[in-house]
Amino acid sequence: MELMALSDIAKRTGIPAPTARRYAALFKDYLSGRRLGRMTRYPEEAVGIFQRISELYAEGRITAEIEDILRREFPRTIEVGPASEPIALPAVAQTLPANLADALSDALSSALEGSIAHFTEALGKLAEQKTSLDSHQADIDKLKNGFVLLARNLKRVSRQGQADVSAQLEKLTERVKDMEPKLAVMEEISLTLTSDNADLKARLSAQEVELRRLREERELLQAHLKRLGASIG
Repeated sequence: MELMALSDIAKRTGIPAPTARRYAALFKDYLSGRRLGRMTRYPEEAVGIFQRISELYAEGRITAEIEDILRREFPRTIEVGPASEPIALPAVAQTLPANLADALSDALSSALEGSIAHFTEALGKLAEQKTSLDSHQADIDKLKNGFVLLARNLKRVSRQGQADVSAQLEKLTERVKDMEPKLAVMEEISLTLTSDNADLKARLSAQEVELRRLREERELLQAHLKRLGASIG
């Protein structure tokens, strides 16, 4: 099965590259993308899904509505990573133990530690993406400097004789051709990094919500235990 770059899908569908990147980040579960090194490739079938997403937005649908429609029309292909270790919670006994508060406290601490570990992992991945972006920016700067040098060479060539001009132009043309595949690869890496960052930011946002919810539940449970202790006393 031939896999396509996101930039190729953008050209095939006529969807602007930034828009295609946004679609890839929002609806990745339906696009069957495969990570190959630093880039993500998509099967031929993804072209139709990108077109469908574009049509739905053109109809005025919102993202949540499009998600529901895609769920009905296309299978989800979620890439599953290594399973995380389950959090061991204390078994519920028929009679409440005397150290109920300690047992609940241990369970909550374990759950909170697990959430913090996952949150830290996501932050670490985001830091890795930043490092990749910095390296990618350095490559782009090198190419920019290369184009500046080419422009200067063209100015020098224009002041030389006809024979020299032809020879120099041929060399410069070859160098420009050599840059084309490199630019295509760098563009694809940029598309992938953008998609990955959007996904990581969404995951971090979801984890922040979960952490706030855990904190609220802990406070409610603490207040309930306090009232229970007061009534028993």
